[in-house]
Amino acid sequence: MNEWQLIIPMSGLGSRFVRAGYTDPKPLITLDGRRLIEWVLRMFPGAEDPIFICRREHIETTPMRSILTDLRPKGRIVVIEGAKLGPVDALLKAEHAIPDDRPALVSYCDYYMHWNYAAFRGAMEAVGAAGAVPCYTGFHPHLMPEKNLYACCRVDGEDRMLEIREKYSFEKDKTQARHSPGVYYFNSGATLKKYGHQLMAREDSLNGEYYASMIFNHLIADGLPVYAPANVNHFCQWGTPQDVDEYHYWTKIAVRIAK
Repeated sequence: MNEWQLIIPMSGLGSRFVRAGYTDPKPLITLDGRRLIEWVLRMFPGAEDPIFICRREHIETTPMRSILTDLRPKGRIVVIEGAKLGPVDALLKAEHAIPDDRPALVSYCDYYMHWNYAAFRGAMEAVGAAGAVPCYTGFHPHLMPEKNLYACCRVDGEDRMLEIREKYSFEKDKTQARHSPGVYYFNSGATLKKYGHQLMAREDSLNGEYYASMIFNHLIADGLPVYAPANVNHFCQWGTPQDVDEYHYWTKIAVRIAK
């Protein structure tokens, strides 16, 4: 089996963070002593040659290139003008850099989770998954506000995905649902590209954006096996300034309890 190719689309403007007064691009924001992109890379031990899909403006006006090179010297930085139609648009703008024959692991750049990456790899290779979405369930503070909705998976009794929806929960009690943290597995770069193009050609978007999660419904429609195991033990959501503020709030509570 070829080594998995980690791909991190990080070309968004991060406008909410800009409005909140942050001066660094979102992936470079420091949280608990590490930049967000460092936290992301820590989740995938052994992924030494990630593809970073970056916004030209960030590469030209911030130290993003040198920071990424220091973190992963074997990584590849792909510069795009900025994807206006969401993560899939960014992925396809960089498709020339994505190898067709390696399994592809797409990760967003604004979260952290505790999981067993090696076990996930072994399990998905063993079942011959064409695609997979590791999921978290149970109590997580960011699920408390009713308005906070993420990509949610519906599965059968063997963790095989039946459907995935963005900004949705299949359960009224969100702690009982399976939510995507923002990482998506495809058995090859070719599969990612084929169905990414299909998603956009059919204009299957949400509010004008094409999310990586939405690709899997097209794999499922073609009868391909897609899995969504509940194998993420703990998850931190850092997608907005409010998420970061709430993370600090709950972290302080946890520290006080631990004492």
